[in-house]
Amino acid sequence: MSTTDHMEIRRWAESREAAPVAQLGFDFPEYDDDLDPMAWDRWFEEFDARGMEFVYQVSETERPTNFYQLRPRDPGRALTAQDSRAPRSL
Repeated sequence: MSTTDHMEIRRWAESREAAPVAQLGFDFPEYDDDLDPMAWDRWFEEFDARGMEFVYQVSETERPTNFYQLRPRDPGRALTAQDSRAPRSL
């Protein structure tokens, strides 16, 4: 699945106790990375300014997967009900 919806991205991250970082990614509690934290508002400014979309897997099991990608938006791709192209603020 992919989205640009700010609320959906934030819900995904927070459900995994992940926090936004300056490297335009997330810091997960189980990883011991030395990453610079970033406020959500600033993170979404960067996300939108770079024209990114958030791609993630829907887990088929009880344990959610942390797999995600940030990639450039494809302006020619058709919208689906599960793919929001209009970013919304929290």
